[in-house]
Amino acid sequence: MTEEADPLNILAVDDDPGTVREIEALLEDSRLRFHFADTTNAFSRILEVEPIDLAIIHIHPGSESLLEPVARQLRSSEPPIALIAMVSPETESALAAAHSGVNGCVRIDDPRGVVRVVSDRVALIRSDRRQRASLRQSSDIQERYNLLLESSREAIAYLHEGLHIYANPSYLELFGYENFEEMEGFSILDLLSPGPGASDLKQLLKSLSRGDLPDDALELAAQRADGGEFRASVEFSPARYDGEACTQIMIRELVEPGDSAELQEEIEKLRSHDILTGLLNRQAFIQNLQEELEQPPEQRHMAVLQVSLDEHVKLQEKIGAAATDLLIRQTADIFRETVSDEMMPARLADHVLAARIWFEQRSEAESLATRIIDSFSGRILEIRDKSPTVTASVGLAVGGNQLFSADELLTQSESALREARRTGGNSYVRYRPSTDPHDTGDIEQWAERLRHALNNQEFRLVQLPITSMEDEEFVLVEFETRLRVEGSDEIIMPDAFRPAAIASGLAGDLDRDLIRNVVQWLENHPDNEERMLVPLSGQSLVDDDLIVEIQQLVDNGTLDGRKLILGFQEAEVRESLRKLQRVISRLGARGVRFALLDVTPDAKVDLLAKNIDVDFIKLGGDVSAALRNDEVARRALEGLATAASENDIRVIAPQVENTSELAALWQFGITLVQDDFVRDEQE
Repeated sequence: MTEEADPLNILAVDDDPGTVREIEALLEDSRLRFHFADTTNAFSRILEVEPIDLAIIHIHPGSESLLEPVARQLRSSEPPIALIAMVSPETESALAAAHSGVNGCVRIDDPRGVVRVVSDRVALIRSDRRQRASLRQSSDIQERYNLLLESSREAIAYLHEGLHIYANPSYLELFGYENFEEMEGFSILDLLSPGPGASDLKQLLKSLSRGDLPDDALELAAQRADGGEFRASVEFSPARYDGEACTQIMIRELVEPGDSAELQEEIEKLRSHDILTGLLNRQAFIQNLQEELEQPPEQRHMAVLQVSLDEHVKLQEKIGAAATDLLIRQTADIFRETVSDEMMPARLADHVLAARIWFEQRSEAESLATRIIDSFSGRILEIRDKSPTVTASVGLAVGGNQLFSADELLTQSESALREARRTGGNSYVRYRPSTDPHDTGDIEQWAERLRHALNNQEFRLVQLPITSMEDEEFVLVEFETRLRVEGSDEIIMPDAFRPAAIASGLAGDLDRDLIRNVVQWLENHPDNEERMLVPLSGQSLVDDDLIVEIQQLVDNGTLDGRKLILGFQEAEVRESLRKLQRVISRLGARGVRFALLDVTPDAKVDLLAKNIDVDFIKLGGDVSAALRNDEVARRALEGLATAASENDIRVIAPQVENTSELAALWQFGITLVQDDFVRDEQE
């Protein structure tokens, strides 16, 4: 949301609330939020609880006693709050307003004047907001860049006319200086001398002062503070420091062949560790998991834990983008208090940390998860001038007698972490696979069953029609598959086998099978004119081969992109919006549209619409129960429908039970409803 779209809080002071309503009606600005006070006490209470942006006071003989205390309190606010006076025709009111130093004055019997004066002040406030936001953003970017410089392993310095004006810690360490004061003002001639190429450094210095920088790296001799020398590769590039043009110099030590073992060790450390936190990076963590799982300790099992701060997005907004690295570092430091090096602490993503533990009893893994939660719970961080209190969530995936792959354990712990955050945070959730209620087998048994079904084409295609209450010509059909158990009449629904497919890494294979079935159905129905909603799993977002396959089917006309709607579970894509954006960009250009599925009424549609271009939202859960019994759910559903309409997104309701519920949906603007019958397309 932009600064201009944020509502402004206006406090109106008068003994007649009707005046406030008249002003509100005159301005006709839905982004202005009015508050009313008729006494100094009421005025003070509102200032304490609401972030007031502008105050308006009606001055007349009965309210002049309010003017001075109101003006004084507004001036002492931080920042000061502007005050506009609406005065009665009497001269005394205008004189009182002028004496108190108001920021604007207008006669109350001049409606156009009221609108003009208030609107001008509102525009000024919004302009100031935008300017401050731009300055904050610019400052955040500069501070974040400075943080990256400070934490970089590259030796980097800034020069002005050949003199050092800044050097990062790696640069100081390379040359053996304790702090920048020891080398401040040094010329590059004090640290560098001609190398094998016999570079003329004095001529180089003149070139730098003219902004004429060498295109290639120079090999020079460099001198440390203790007199030692080393060969260096030196690169120059234009830069800015404190708003002034300067030259950046980056120096890399050229290692002698005899030092190759030490160099290799350093390179390996850089390759396997996260620079910001010093923890293992994602690639190294997964590789170590895979290697350990190939030869697991006898009578022991592996558990993987994923950890993140709760409400990290709000926390980041509070501290500012420039302090993100500090937040991540402090999070990693707290994590290390509980997780030892032998547990392979790692950073998997911006805000997600991980560890693994080998255990004999599952309680050992659960105890570690509890200790991690306790170490974060209520912790006060010190991030510049902010002191946020934090909690964390943990997702725990526990291996059993069946061997799990590293990817399976990561997927399971990620799912558990997502669930822990969804349930309020400050807790851990252990992954428990969803299975057929008639089956007590584990995920491995499910995986075997699903592979057999794929190999023997046991998935049956069905169609679920979606109709419009306002347009009889609208035709949309959702395709899905159901598993027919071999040698049985039992049909297993997607809700039963889909979680197991995700956990076993087979969801992408099921998606391919669904696409194959849809293509086969289209071959048998060449005259089809229906729009087709095809649900895919989150795993397909990272399956480039499948996306390319769909693209080719659209390009060669097998699938009509204008009729194809690809659906993804909202819970699965919530943490993968970038991946979905890339798929939308790729296929959307070919006419393909997109839908979010199983969306809960309290979903933040506005935020989703800002990041991804979707045309449909299909609700999940029991809408009928919400419409009948839950007033909170009804209000949430109404809010979702309004937000969707504002973003040109159509909402699809699942099956409802009676016409009164259809009427309620219609009232909310939800006109697409899934029919209560299923067309079975395969026998």
